[in-house]
Order: sequence, then structure tokens, then C-alpha cells
Amino acid sequence: MSFKSEMRELGNHLQTGVSYMIPVVTAGGLLMSIGTLVGGTNVAANSFWGQVKNLGLIGLQFIPIVIAAYIAFSIADRPGLAPGFIVGVVAQKMGTGFIGGIVVGLLVGYLTKWLKKVPVPQKLVTVKALLFIPLIVTAVIGLLYIYIIGTPLKAVVDGLTGWLQGMKGANSVLLAAILGAMMAFDMGGPVNKVAYTFGMGCYAQGVYAPSTAMLLAIAIPPFIMFVATLFDKSLYSKEEIENGRTAAIMGIFGITEGAIPFALADPLRVIPSIMVGTAVSCALNAAFGVTQKTALTTLMALPFASNIILYIVSIVVGVLVGAVMVNALKKFTHHNVDQDALK
Repeated sequence: MSFKSEMRELGNHLQTGVSYMIPVVTAGGLLMSIGTLVGGTNVAANSFWGQVKNLGLIGLQFIPIVIAAYIAFSIADRPGLAPGFIVGVVAQKMGTGFIGGIVVGLLVGYLTKWLKKVPVPQKLVTVKALLFIPLIVTAVIGLLYIYIIGTPLKAVVDGLTGWLQGMKGANSVLLAAILGAMMAFDMGGPVNKVAYTFGMGCYAQGVYAPSTAMLLAIAIPPFIMFVATLFDKSLYSKEEIENGRTAAIMGIFGITEGAIPFALADPLRVIPSIMVGTAVSCALNAAFGVTQKTALTTLMALPFASNIILYIVSIVVGVLVGAVMVNALKKFTHHNVDQDALK
């Protein structure tokens, strides 16, 4: 297998882990947000809404566990699940976050895959899968993580967390712009999920600037395309104009995929425009120093922004930049619209 193929396969394994992790992150993050929304930021832990918030926190603590188990599952199939879950708990308890979960998933997965290839007598095949592999992999990777990998990795994660928390000025603006562009690039695809995972990993660690940028970015692409269809209807078919209205509704509820029909129809003009517009929104918000401490997206997070006015300004400016850019590209690069579709 070539290096390129191996990297593609590795990316697929990581993508599988992230895909299984996202519902956990969504449920946990939204429960935390609901608890904070209704109970307030200083809600008592033993109150009803405090318990709702605690449920969300418990969900977020499963990030390294789930990502470890399902990366291992992707690499080695079902025999990788049990060791992935168990050593994933070790990673979570040692405070190595989602990075620790990724490391565990890869180590467990590849060791399990190798052990599956070790020949044994036919009578022991079932015993090997049910007993020997889970026992050996859990013991080897678990002890390796406890005594060798975990502590230095925690130092790296703590250093990264401290660096992110301390980011000011141009660095924080650049990071926000990169996250925004990644979220807009493939709208729910692999690059989007990488940015989403990074943002939610930061959120789980209490680093809110990157998570704010990532969550802010989610609805910007559909809003851009909605506004673009309002600015110049002659550049869009009747169906696209209708899609623009749908995209706006999807954006309100934090669904980036509302912009996908436009990107599929005209990727060379739409994708760069929504990337630039989203990056501008996120960078401007970071420059203003605005954060929000929930897992809510774009407009739904509005009440929790540390400065609501500047948060709105960031959204509006990015949407306008993206909408003007996409229409300019369509107009000045001879984009043709089926005029019959406009009738």
C-alpha cells in the first residue's frame, strides 16, 4: 500500500471516530446549554436545571472514550471496541482530552488488527477473539498509557490548552479565521468535522474562544447564500432563490448544509466566497474578543455572547462580504443562469 493510500485510510479511521463522537458532543453540549439557558450561569448543581447541566457535562466527558473506541473499531472491527472503551476511560481520567482518545484509538486499533492476523488452532479462534485479544490489547495499551504515554501527553494537552487560553490579538484572530474557513469549506464533510472536533474539544476543556469561532461559523454559509439571492435575483434560477429561503431557515437552526445545493451547482464561485465570508465573521468576532460559553450555534448563541452588539456586527459583516463576493464572481466571470428557469 502506498503512503498516500495509508494516509487516506488513516483519515477514514479518524473520520469514523469523529462521526460516532458528534452525537455525544451534540447531546452533551446542548444539555449543558439548556441547563445554563434556563438555570443561569451560576445554576446550583443540585437543582433540576443544575442536574440537566451535569448530564451535559457527563456527555462531554465521553468524548475521548467514544472517539477511542470507534477509531479502534474502524481499524480492527468489533474486537477493537472493548479495549478502546476501557483504555479510552483511562485517557479521560488522565485528562488527555480528545487528543488522548485519538492516540488510544490508533494504538488499540492497530495492535488489535495485528493480533487478529496471528495464526492459532481452529479450536481457539473464538477464544482468541473473545478473550485473548481484548485481554492482551487492554493490558498492553492500558499499562503503556498509564506508565509511559499518558503523563507526557497530558503535559502537551495542558500546554496546548494554556496556549489557546492565552491567545490574544493576531494569533486568536488567525485561529478563528482558519476555523471559520474550515467549517465552510465542505459544510459537514471531513474538513468541517475536523474543525468541529477541535472546537468542541476546546469547549470541553473550558477554552471558549476557539469553540465560539467554530460555533459562530456554522450558520454563516447558508445566510451568505440567502442574502446573495436577495441582492441580485438575476444571477440565480427560481429554484436557487427558493433554496436561498430554505437555507436561511436551516441557518437559524444551525444547519450548515443549507448552502450545499449552491456549492454543488457552482463550486468554484460559491465555496471560496462562503469560506472568505465565514472567516471574516469569525476573525472579526475574535478581534472584538467576544465569546460565548454554550454549545449553541450562531443565532441561537446570541443571548449568551459576552457582547451581543459586536457579535451581531461580526455575523452581518461576514455575511455581507460573502454575499457580495459570490455575486461579483458570478457577474464578472460570465456565470450563465438558465433564463427559462427564472420565468
